[in-house]
Formats: sequence, structure tokens, C-alpha cells
Amino acid sequence: MSRSKFHTSPQPQGAGVCSAANAAQSSLKPMIMRLEMALGCEGLARSMVLVSKPPQATAVNPAQRTVSFVVGYNGSVHSQMALDLAFWMAHQTRLAQPNPVLVHIVYVAETTQTETIADADRILWQARSLASEWQGPLNSHLRIGNVASALSQVAIEAQADVLLLGCHTANHTLVQQLANQTPCSILGLLTE
Repeated sequence: MSRSKFHTSPQPQGAGVCSAANAAQSSLKPMIMRLEMALGCEGLARSMVLVSKPPQATAVNPAQRTVSFVVGYNGSVHSQMALDLAFWMAHQTRLAQPNPVLVHIVYVAETTQTETIADADRILWQARSLASEWQGPLNSHLRIGNVASALSQVAIEAQADVLLLGCHTANHTLVQQLANQTPCSILGLLTE
């Protein structure tokens, strides 16, 4: 990632407004702080957090709970960047705390046609190949149906801490659809 000017994105209606105080209250704060320090950039929360939500309540002891990253992946350059960011954040989280860390890669196909499933398998293989340097647990998911619904479902099942997308703005249609469905914060990419 290059150092550049950052763009503050307005939040979709109904989503938490992203502010420094808002980001500070969420489980994203330590992750974003490590990223800011590594890149030498301040204010990443304002440019990357597309939807901010408080951490989910859980009955599991916080020191034993798995930290889960969910990445919407379609093989595009932007989704590859989101996947790289997820691996970096997961690696840093694993180094900074004793919790298990798990990355979930999700590809959503709209139909079950043979060609579509073959493409999905190729794209998920590509994502697993990009992850070869990541030496932590990785789950890949192939879902059929609506992209926002499928990503939300995986985020719920995985008790995700964050969902990463290859979007640059909270105004993106997918982000707007996910804002009220997904229980976790949504991160996007830096703008140049």
C-alpha cells in the first residue's frame, strides 16, 4: 500500500457513524493502531472503516475467543488487496495477543451452473495460493445466492470481528446492503 491522501466516506443510513471516538470503542482500535504504526499513517479509521459496529457480546472468555476475519473475495485486484490486508491484520493480531486467529475467504456465486462452480473453484484456489505465506488457519467458503446475504451469513456463523471488502467507499452498493445485515464492522481499501 502506498502512502497517500485519505478519503473520509459518509456512512450508509442506519450504520454507525465512523469517528475516532467510535473506532476507539470498537474491537478494531488495536488492529487499526498497528496498521497506522506500520504504514506511518494516521487517521486510517476515517478512511478504511466503512461501517463501524461495537464488538459482539459473547459468552466465551475474551482471552480464549477466536479472532475472525471474513473477506469477500471475487478474484478482482481490489478483493486481492482486501485479502492481503486481512492476512496482514490477522498476522499482526496473532503476534500481539494469544487468541487463535482465523481468516475466512468467501466467494459467492449467483447460480449453480457447472461453469460458474468451476470458476468459483478456480477463484478460491487463487485465494488459497495468495495465502500460502500466511501460516495460520484459513477457511474458504463457496456460497450460492445474493452476495450481501451470503457474506452476512458467514460473518454471523464465524462470529467475525471484521468483514473486509475491496470497496473504497461506504456509498458502494454492497456496503450499503451489508450495513444493516452484518453484525461486525466493515473495512474497505485506502483511496489514493
